Amino acid sequence: MASKVMQSTTDNHDETKNSKSDRAKKSELIREIHKLEVQIQAMEREKSTHIFSKRSDFRADFLQLEELDTNSTSERKTEKIKVRQQLEKISHMVKRFHRELKDVKPTPEFVEKLKLIMEDIEGTINSFKEQQRYKYEELLKEERSTYLEIKNLEKRFETWSQSSGCISSRPVSGRPVTSARDITKDLPPEVAAFQRFLQQTGGVRGGWDEYDHQTFLKFRQKYKGRIVFLDQLPSAIPTKTETEIREHESWYQEYLFLQDNKKYAIKKWREKKEDEKEDVLSKAGQDEETEIETEKKKQQKYLEKLQEEKSVRCAQVNAWKVQKELEKAQAEERRLQEEMMKQRKKEEERKRQQDIKQKVLEMKQQREQEEEIMKEKQKLQEQEELEIKQRIAAKQIPKFRNRDQQKLEEKLFKERLKEEERIEKELLKERIKQNTEYNVRRDPSRLLKPTTGWKQRLKDNTPNNTGPVLHMPHRAIPAWRQGP
Repeated sequence: MASKVMQSTTDNHDETKNSKSDRAKKSELIREIHKLEVQIQAMEREKSTHIFSKRSDFRADFLQLEELDTNSTSERKTEKIKVRQQLEKISHMVKRFHRELKDVKPTPEFVEKLKLIMEDIEGTINSFKEQQRYKYEELLKEERSTYLEIKNLEKRFETWSQSSGCISSRPVSGRPVTSARDITKDLPPEVAAFQRFLQQTGGVRGGWDEYDHQTFLKFRQKYKGRIVFLDQLPSAIPTKTETEIREHESWYQEYLFLQDNKKYAIKKWREKKEDEKEDVLSKAGQDEETEIETEKKKQQKYLEKLQEEKSVRCAQVNAWKVQKELEKAQAEERRLQEEMMKQRKKEEERKRQQDIKQKVLEMKQQREQEEEIMKEKQKLQEQEELEIKQRIAAKQIPKFRNRDQQKLEEKLFKERLKEEERIEKELLKERIKQNTEYNVRRDPSRLLKPTTGWKQRLKDNTPNNTGPVLHMPHRAIPAWRQGP
């Protein structure tokens, strides 16, 4: 019985705890929604004040954006009205189904009617869910594409801001390395930007290994660059998270953009060189071989310099990879140590809880045993007291019975005496009546004669101190009773 009570108490406690956690989650969600609503209102005010203000200097630039925002707002309102109408339709169908259930008829026609109504409700709900799912997918695709475009623009802005400065490289093997400006000073700006981009982002694979990068390219080519391929990559590249894959996609778009710029710049550079070469040939034909040889030497030096810089960059990338792997291993080791410490603390806490629980159970059992012993003692004591009372009662009952018997006999004797006295009185009255005769003559005029008391009053003519009452005090009469 006690275990059942404990179990029910535990269940009630768990239900109360779950309800409290649900209420806490709901209140937290309501607070978060309220906070978001406040932020949205603040952003709307800032947009109306700063961006779409008629007094703004950039009113003409933001006019198209304002029209787009107005169209989007109207579309959202229209969509909201349509969704509300669909929900009202579903609600009306459900209410109709409830009305039909109130008057149930056990006939096949009624069952078939209910079945048709349920099928209509189910079809309407499924079509509504399908429409909403399709719209949500479209919105997610638009969000992803917008996110990638924003990331691409951010990286492009960073590249433009860094292309004007001097970015120094890390020293490798204890000897100084030439800066990025020294490396790319003889290159076109697009080629220099492309080289800096590769140097900063980990080479032509963006810091990924060959297998992962090739898998990425294969899926990208398979889906022809559509955003859908990003959903298929996490299962094909389990070593990379979804965020890393999206960042790599942004990096690859930037890579293609800078590579196209580089190719176009190289093409322009070659055309320029060809034009310069034709000009030099037309002006000085005799120095053609010398110029060609000089140009070849310059190109050779340029290629050697590029090769040397490429080897330096590869060494830097390898050193960076080693450093990253070392940091990753150290971080993993720290994480494992922290997990072991947490697990040890959890185990100690669990043991401590078990010990406390065991002590509580032992104390509870001990208390229950003591209560049982006290109950047994109390029961024995009550039984002994009852036996003593029974023995005393057994001794006293005959005395009480004798006393009651004596009192009863005395009472009966007194009643018998009273009855005998009454009978004697009755007999005496009967005898007196029999021995005595009453002859009384009636005098009707006696009724009109004054009584003896009246005669005595007439004889008593002594004056008294009482006189006529001249004034008798009484309470005042209210105005409403005095009359006119």
